[in-house]
Amino acid sequence: MNRLLAIALLCAGLAACSSTPPIRHYTLGPLPPAPAIAPSATGASLVVGPVGVPAAIDRLHIVRQQGGARAEVSDEHRWAAPLKTEIARRVAVEVARHSAYVRAVAWPQASIADPDLTLPIDVLRFDADGFERVTLEAVWTLRKGGRDVASRRFAATETVREPSWDGLAAAHGRLVDALAADIVSALPIRP
Repeated sequence: MNRLLAIALLCAGLAACSSTPPIRHYTLGPLPPAPAIAPSATGASLVVGPVGVPAAIDRLHIVRQQGGARAEVSDEHRWAAPLKTEIARRVAVEVARHSAYVRAVAWPQASIADPDLTLPIDVLRFDADGFERVTLEAVWTLRKGGRDVASRRFAATETVREPSWDGLAAAHGRLVDALAADIVSALPIRP
């Protein structure tokens, strides 16, 4: 009986000593404030989305490739929101800041009933290669009234400047900014 009690106390002591690492949440990085829009603003409108992402990264856990076909899905390091939501939000803010489409909003929260343009984005690849680099490949299409106006394939790689989870998230954000710049360069001046 004493032996069982000793084992039980030992197990309870070990369980009390162990601790779960904290869960950290990340965004694609800080955004500069969007330009203020006057209540009567009549600028061009654009709805960014829907955004599709590969199933392997369509999760809150941050995924890193580790040597070829092996992927590490982190339990302690997660996105603050689904990547497709973060991508749409960040692209909308960047488009509003750098184009005539000051009423750019992210789908599905879009409050514009009949936008001048819609911008679905299909992310084909958004891979983190360890703490070294991140690669983004996407196809985006501008649509007006259900018809394609422009479409492009975007591909870029960004070096992770600081080999950490913060540095990895920042590299993801810089790539989404580059995607937004590519989109802005193709936007018609007037809808």
